[in-house]
Amino acid sequence: MRNIILTLTIASAVLSAGDVSDIEDMIKNHWKNQNEKNWDAYVSSLHSGGTMNGDSNGSFWYRMEATVSAVTANQSPDNEFNFTPRYIEVDVLEPGKYAVAYYYLVGSYTIGGISKNDYRTRVCMVLVNERGSWKVKSGSYTPLHSGSGIPD
Repeated sequence: MRNIILTLTIASAVLSAGDVSDIEDMIKNHWKNQNEKNWDAYVSSLHSGGTMNGDSNGSFWYRMEATVSAVTANQSPDNEFNFTPRYIEVDVLEPGKYAVAYYYLVGSYTIGGISKNDYRTRVCMVLVNERGSWKVKSGSYTPLHSGSGIPD
């Protein structure tokens, strides 16, 4: 019986470790795709049922469809993004199903004619595995002290 429990514990740890690296890669690609305005790839990292978000401008929670038109609805063609996730920590709540990621997002942007080079935000993301791929279900963004969030 002890061997079965030990085997299950090790198997769970191995599954979680794979989930963690998969999630870290997904988060890095998520922001790379936004930086490059590769909206189809960006949207593919969102849960098909959409997301619930709270932006670093202090916005209320809002739902967003997982479509290019929803993601780009308020985007100007002149917008530029240079966001990099740092110090990613992942808590796998149930291997292969649910996880929460915590990290810092830093960089610069030009949004609606406003440019900042001191973007520093704490991020908490809820992730779910949908058909074998990790997807963003919810994101909460809070500006760090002396950092800027995004404009309204």
